[in-house]
Amino acid sequence: MMENPAHNHNEHRRTQFQIDRIAFFSDAVIAIAITLMVLEIKIPPLGRNATLKEIFSKYGADLYLHLLALLISYITIGNLWMRHHELYEHIINYNKRLIKVNLYFLLTIMVLPISISFMLERDNPQQIQSLVFFVNLFLCNLVYYLMLRVVFNSKNRFSSIEGTEEAAKSKRIAFNVMIMFLMVIIMAIFWPKLFFVPFIIWPLITKTLERINKRGRKNKAPVSPA
Repeated sequence: MMENPAHNHNEHRRTQFQIDRIAFFSDAVIAIAITLMVLEIKIPPLGRNATLKEIFSKYGADLYLHLLALLISYITIGNLWMRHHELYEHIINYNKRLIKVNLYFLLTIMVLPISISFMLERDNPQQIQSLVFFVNLFLCNLVYYLMLRVVFNSKNRFSSIEGTEEAAKSKRIAFNVMIMFLMVIIMAIFWPKLFFVPFIIWPLITKTLERINKRGRKNKAPVSPA
């Protein structure tokens, strides 16, 4: 019995429609999380006659902390959103497992405004504040990496770039970012004042290793006969 081409075409269109729904829903949740995150940045009443020197002496540390938290969160979520967008451009199939992993990923994003609010509250313990914040960012990247493992699993056949260098690079980048935030958590526990060091050192290490691997691949490449 011959398969109906029209039926296969409609089934493909319906599958792609459902995949697009997952992507659009994810975009909406991430956009809401970013908006709520910005709303957590509170500007205290400065006083009508306050001078710049008085403002910075009284609120300078809080202002620095708020802006730094916003910057780190925005860059992290922005990078995750761009990679999530690129990932779903190549997804051709799905199942409930992928939907669940995607929902877990969105959950870690949704909780981020709460962890920022906890960190910016003056009455909370300072070390626990930063720890909760960075653990949240680590979980965002951890669940995204697990989602990549599901998408690029050869048994699932979810992606059109499965098994390619592009897929391997996506997993490599996600793994490196996850490890970087794990290092930040360790620094925040034992050396709180040096929490920013992994943000500087780890990208340099990963870029150096990437260049070494590229040179190794070029040296191993077969030379075409003249």
